[in-house]
Amino acid sequence: MESPENLETARKRIIKLAEDPALKPFLNEALAGLESAIERNNPSNYLLLKESKAHPELIVPLGRLVYGPEMEELAKELKLSLRNNAQGYIGNINFEQAEDLSRGLEGFMTTPSLFVEKLKLLLSGEAYDGSGNKHDPKKLEKAFKEITEVRNPWRAEWLGHRYSKQENQLQVTYNKFVDGKLTKVTEPLDEDTLMENRTPGISLESWIENPTSQGLPRKTVEKGSLYFWHPRDKSVAWFNANAGRSYLDCNWDAQNSNDEVGVAVVREKNSNKK
Repeated sequence: MESPENLETARKRIIKLAEDPALKPFLNEALAGLESAIERNNPSNYLLLKESKAHPELIVPLGRLVYGPEMEELAKELKLSLRNNAQGYIGNINFEQAEDLSRGLEGFMTTPSLFVEKLKLLLSGEAYDGSGNKHDPKKLEKAFKEITEVRNPWRAEWLGHRYSKQENQLQVTYNKFVDGKLTKVTEPLDEDTLMENRTPGISLESWIENPTSQGLPRKTVEKGSLYFWHPRDKSVAWFNANAGRSYLDCNWDAQNSNDEVGVAVVREKNSNKK
């Protein structure tokens, strides 16, 4: 994450230069991009996931990826026409495009394991931001409701699981840390994964309190109102909440997209990545 102090210093310099009427038209776009970058790198918009056996310290956004002028070059490179949807984040991207964006920002898509870790922290009201400062519990509650609450408008995000069948065994491909290094692995689906649809439903709290090793609901998950579609061959995962219901769907087509589906990009805290 770029230093907020460095970004703010650059912003002030541009504002000073823009006092010259001859330069102002040329600096407005740069200023807009810088202000967007400042917001994207604001530590208070992130959640700190402390180091564990599964991962190093990570920075996870409270919300989904927002488009700003500073991302134009990446969008051109990926041949994507990006914009923010009515909810204020990038939508209308499919699974592969979400992966490409995450990688282009030198991060990776939130996996189910990190998603449940994030939800658990939000629900607890006890969490820290990207700088290690304690979050306001009200902000955590708001972020939790933004992701999970059954209401309008639609809100959704891709989760970094891709499922495939090899020799009659279901596999999952995702990013995980192996010996401290982020690695894309393909491994058998945890045998304790719930492999039947619940419509409704499973308990959101029961799921995030005791997920499988790969972050999915267990066979023993309690009943509740969260809809669940189990993993199948040639499918991917996403989470959605709208006026009718909220659900975890592990049976979605990677090529599908709609305006509501965005992505949350995870990054390592102690790195030089921007």
